Amino acid sequence: MKKLIVRISLLFVSMILMLESCKKEVVVPENPYDKIDYGNNVVPTDTLNPSSIAGLHRNLFLTKCAVPGCHDGNFEPDFRTVQSSYSTLVYAPIKKNNAANTFTFRVIPGDTAFSVLYERITNCCFVNIDDRMPQDNIGTALPASDINHVATWIMNGAKDINGNTPNRPDQEPVLSFYVAAGSDFTTELSAQNNRVDSIIYNPFLVPASATSFYLAPSIVDDITPLAQIQYNKLLLSTSIDNFSSAVQLTATFVNIPNQSPVWLVTVPTENLTHGTQYFMRYYVNDGTHSENTEFPKNNSLEYYKTYWSFIYQ
Repeated sequence: MKKLIVRISLLFVSMILMLESCKKEVVVPENPYDKIDYGNNVVPTDTLNPSSIAGLHRNLFLTKCAVPGCHDGNFEPDFRTVQSSYSTLVYAPIKKNNAANTFTFRVIPGDTAFSVLYERITNCCFVNIDDRMPQDNIGTALPASDINHVATWIMNGAKDINGNTPNRPDQEPVLSFYVAAGSDFTTELSAQNNRVDSIIYNPFLVPASATSFYLAPSIVDDITPLAQIQYNKLLLSTSIDNFSSAVQLTATFVNIPNQSPVWLVTVPTENLTHGTQYFMRYYVNDGTHSENTEFPKNNSLEYYKTYWSFIYQ
């Protein structure tokens, strides 16, 4: 019995010695962040101007406007980035206007009264009742601080992210169509049913009995008022592209009763040849471009050129 107890004791001691010999020293790895000096944990000061385009984008456009289904790239203005916000706001033509057609651009630097962005966040009923922006909380206006930041940015020149004030774009005048009428203003010669084969892009017909007719081009310019458009000449040629020896006729700005003011050309027929097709080119200048605007041009599609033509019967 004693021998058994001794044997058990020796076995127990041996096991303890074996366990002790298997133990290894545990080395804790160094934490590199333990040596960082965080100081007094003072939060850096926010230096982004809330009345700048970057500040407006971070604090307003991105959080309250570029929400899913709204101005997140689905339609303009596009408020996803600072750059897209700026390019679709400043001097960007609007797509929806009020009943009085008061506005032209979403933002006009230095002018909140005619910037539709400011109108949309301050007017409860731009087109419909309770259509103030943003629409995520219908009928509730933005905080006054947000509105003031927008107004400050606009009135300070709507500067870009680099602090530059943009220049208003100045495009050439656009001539899209015209109206040709008899000398009594009652017969529209340029109507589709008075064109060859009743096709709108074919030449219109001037009756042989007409001693003259009128032509009024539609002229639109982004800056210059219609009455201040310059040059205004109509050229007639029997060649579709050669106007070197064309007849030149000067337009006059007139007010037609019950109609909008127009530039009107009187086209006499005394020197025209019966049965001949005459091609027309119209030239204008908005006073800011060095060259006159021509329409149609030599590189215009042929059906524009035939649309701008007539046959003297």
